[in-house]
Amino acid sequence: MSCSGLVHYCLDENLEPYTLSGESIFKAVDVEVQQEVEADWKASRLPKLEPVQLSDPNQGLWELWGVPEQALRAWSLVGRNPALDVRSHPVAIDFGTSSTVVAIFDGREPQLLRIGARDFYSPVEPQQFENPTVLECLDYAAFHREWTRQAYRPEHDWDWMRVGHEALESWRDNKGDIRVLSSILPRLKAWAMRGDKHPPLKLTDRSKAKREVEIPPLSDRRPVRGEALKLSADDPFDPIEFYAYQLGMVINWRRRGIFFEYYLSFPVKFERAVKDRVVASFMRGLQRSFPPALIAQGEVLTRLRVQELASEPAAYAASALRHLGLQPTEGGLGYAVFDFGGGTADFDFGLWRSATPQEDDEGYEEVFEHLASSGDNFLGGEQLLEHLAYRVFCQNLDALRDKRIHFTRPIDAERFAGDESFVQPTQAAQTNTVILINVLRPFWEGGEKKAMGQTQVQLLDAEGNKQNVALAVDAEALDAFLAERIGRGARLFLREMARAFADWLPERGALHVLLAGNASRSRYVSQAFDVKAKTWPKLLAEAWGGREPPQIEVHMPLPIDPAQPFAPTAKTGVALGLLRLAPGMGAKLIDHVRTRHGDEAPFQYFVGRVRRGEFQTALDPDSNYGQWRELGSLGDGVFNLYYTTSSRARAGMKERDAELFMQRISRVEAGHGARLWVRALGPTKIELALGMAGAPPAEGGDVQPLDLSAS
Repeated sequence: MSCSGLVHYCLDENLEPYTLSGESIFKAVDVEVQQEVEADWKASRLPKLEPVQLSDPNQGLWELWGVPEQALRAWSLVGRNPALDVRSHPVAIDFGTSSTVVAIFDGREPQLLRIGARDFYSPVEPQQFENPTVLECLDYAAFHREWTRQAYRPEHDWDWMRVGHEALESWRDNKGDIRVLSSILPRLKAWAMRGDKHPPLKLTDRSKAKREVEIPPLSDRRPVRGEALKLSADDPFDPIEFYAYQLGMVINWRRRGIFFEYYLSFPVKFERAVKDRVVASFMRGLQRSFPPALIAQGEVLTRLRVQELASEPAAYAASALRHLGLQPTEGGLGYAVFDFGGGTADFDFGLWRSATPQEDDEGYEEVFEHLASSGDNFLGGEQLLEHLAYRVFCQNLDALRDKRIHFTRPIDAERFAGDESFVQPTQAAQTNTVILINVLRPFWEGGEKKAMGQTQVQLLDAEGNKQNVALAVDAEALDAFLAERIGRGARLFLREMARAFADWLPERGALHVLLAGNASRSRYVSQAFDVKAKTWPKLLAEAWGGREPPQIEVHMPLPIDPAQPFAPTAKTGVALGLLRLAPGMGAKLIDHVRTRHGDEAPFQYFVGRVRRGEFQTALDPDSNYGQWRELGSLGDGVFNLYYTTSSRARAGMKERDAELFMQRISRVEAGHGARLWVRALGPTKIELALGMAGAPPAEGGDVQPLDLSAS
């Protein structure tokens, strides 16, 4: 409304508002008032304002602050100084792959927020706090015009660009319409990891013009501290900035207040550069939700703080341990987090101890020490669904062949003979995979084994035409696959746990396993971590390698309790844990993993060679940056470099393992006796150089850089 006709009338000093003649003026004012009543709903589907908000002397509108009192009285309107609504409490944001959770401390207790809900007056359900990290583009031209015109609270329309629950419904309800699929960007967090070597992402809006939007890789466009944003029509569209803006509209709602202190969580393996880019996008988007009347008051933006605070598993531990009724010990209570989310399964290991006298003097009551981390990058709820769809497609090749229907293959899936006729990187193939995933989702999420038998599905053929296809679904085979794959992930977790607590003594008490993430609610996870099962002692013995394993207590995922909607769950526990770790809340986090790697994420790969069919590693996630390791000799100037992110490499991997990848390194200049050496420079980056046996390459020599994430 700051640019509306009503404000124009009010600010015209040559006119007396109460003497304006003409019925059209009053109609125009009524229209403007009605638009202001609907402004929050139109932009973010927040509740419409009650008319009393505009005239009550104890309420009023931020948008009218600064309008002359005489004019406001003439129209029975009230302006409100937004500075009166600034809050000093922290906000925690768990920016997840599938969904995002926002938690606010209001001075009394933590609260969780709903983003993009259809009806904010509907009864609160805990599931609504898991806000889908999905964006939907409907009319890009209209959106771009307003988004690049006004920095703060632009006159946006939800029906141009939207996020959250409604966007997810469009994605999941897609019945084979490529226009719908191509207008939606799911898993924004995964997109943030795309580097400059990846091609720009393309969306096509659903307007009549079908405009194609090219989205370049995320860049660090950090605002200048304390200065208002400046916009240009040439600014690249940043989906995370827009998502953060919509989060900010709900956080900084006029009935809640305005917040300046935000804390984010990240996976342990996120590179510093990626985290910096995401933080910059959140910094831009969140401040765009501030009222312009507040920005106009000077140096308010110097108070804005948007920063990383903790890893997701560490934040979950900070919330879950206390909720479970446990207490820190002087020597440290050992915990291990199995964080099974939509994208990956992350493992985290640490200690929870009482503060030392010095730490107590600094204002801390408890300390979380992050000791080690690991994970299974190929184990995640959405990745498992891709595997289920792929297996069903593979079981129905004859039906697909007749109608020339293509599909996609997960990166770690086994190939089959003749797959080049079916597996294609086309939009139709991607649509078919999404359609079948949505059909199979109840099988994965339902919690019970279901005999699906045969299902009728409408898929797209190679020409983009819809075809009715009868697919046979072998529920027994899918059930067996899920049990085996998740069981493999549990065994890997226990082995990594044994490494992290190799020196744990029995007198220090039990180690506590925390199952986190929505996917951990699966019955397959419950089976894999069943301490009463006959196989459990064998799993521990295998993980501890003959040593006496310590006592282990497994805590199931924190359940959803409708009677306590703000209680931590397997998903919301991360955001609520971040609030506990916020400055001034009495908890300290010491991250030994980050310290060992100079505030950078650890190296993410196992790198080496294959000898006699077995993968032998030279670099692993424990390797220090900058230290050369010998790989081996080159045959005729060529070296086959093998690498994987799977921690199964510690126990040995075979040459043709689906999670093991190879790249041929050609160094034709290699002389007799030359060896290839490698060193890690960053989480995904390595350098290769020639040297001799036992003699690392000389500094300043010819090196070959390689980014494993882009190869």
